[in-house]
Amino acid sequence: MGLILMALEILTPTFFIFWFGVGALASSLVAYFIGNTIWELTVFVVVSGILVILTRPIINKMTGDEPRKINVDDIVGKKALVIEEINNKKAKGLVKINGDTWRAFSKNDEIIEKDKYVKVLKVEGAHLIVIEEGEE
Repeated sequence: MGLILMALEILTPTFFIFWFGVGALASSLVAYFIGNTIWELTVFVVVSGILVILTRPIINKMTGDEPRKINVDDIVGKKALVIEEINNKKAKGLVKINGDTWRAFSKNDEIIEKDKYVKVLKVEGAHLIVIEEGEE
């Protein structure tokens, strides 16, 4: 099973399943020498867990998979492009700003068409409150 999990890592873009494969190999060694199911499970969980916890940050730095930090105060007042029609009643609306896509709602429940530009008024949680460019 350990070798299968390690081989499956080839099919995934992350370096995550591999550690469970190593844990399974360690567990199989315990099974061979001790043969106690409780010890096998314990070794699998401990080895896999320690490897994931200790190596995940290192792998993320090497692959550049760390989440980008966004200062939400920097986008307030900026212009964004509507990439999906903004319609509050249908809970629809996406805008693109600084290369990031955000869920957006219009301030006055107005429908804003795709490909229009909007101004970001504020950030509420994970979505933006916007107004069509030119309106104030």
